[in-house]
Amino acid sequence: MAKLLVIQHLVHDHLHQLAGPIADAGFDVVTWCTFADPEPPAGSEDVDAIISMGGDDSAYDEAGIPWIRAERELLERALERGTAILGVCFGAQTLARAAGGRGFRAERREIGWTKVEFTEAAMDDPIGRALVGSPDVFQFHYDTFSLPDGAVLLGEADGMVQAYRLGDRAWGIQYHVEADPGLIYGWIGTYLDELLDNDADPVQIEVDTRRYWRQYRQVAWDVSEAFVKVALG
Repeated sequence: MAKLLVIQHLVHDHLHQLAGPIADAGFDVVTWCTFADPEPPAGSEDVDAIISMGGDDSAYDEAGIPWIRAERELLERALERGTAILGVCFGAQTLARAAGGRGFRAERREIGWTKVEFTEAAMDDPIGRALVGSPDVFQFHYDTFSLPDGAVLLGEADGMVQAYRLGDRAWGIQYHVEADPGLIYGWIGTYLDELLDNDADPVQIEVDTRRYWRQYRQVAWDVSEAFVKVALG
């Protein structure tokens, strides 16, 4: 049975819309909850695929948060082995750092639904072809990163990397492709003051969520299916 390691950094940000195809494929899923254990679980080096999800820490804060270094080093070894990897938001930033990129505070904060411009390379990429199904994407992050050498840019927004590929078995997606309405409504309630402090409009986020969620759900499903095929291939 194929084995998948999910790295979960927040109790409320798990696979969400990405989970269906993974369940259908019959993966043995092992979850490393970094908020509960700073060390990866036994067997984390012996997996067929890794998905690293979002978080509210900075991916470059290795001095202050020990498990960040442990995750980066785990991803470095996974890249060397050719393990299939998908990084989402914080996971995309950590994956980029594992491949030699640099993480840093963004000049602007991206919160809410925004548009992504996809590159021509995305059209010939298994994950990229799924991502282009929704140029409107859900964002919630303060940090960004530089592309590692050799990475293929798949999408960007106003000069900030939104999606990329490393080799032919690893991808990073800066935005929350996994987000469903329940997650978004929960974040509006949990982080309302933070949204307002950053000039994000919670009412507009709700309006946009009602407009895009069905299309976005299909994109997440297609991304997950494409990743499963790579992992099992």
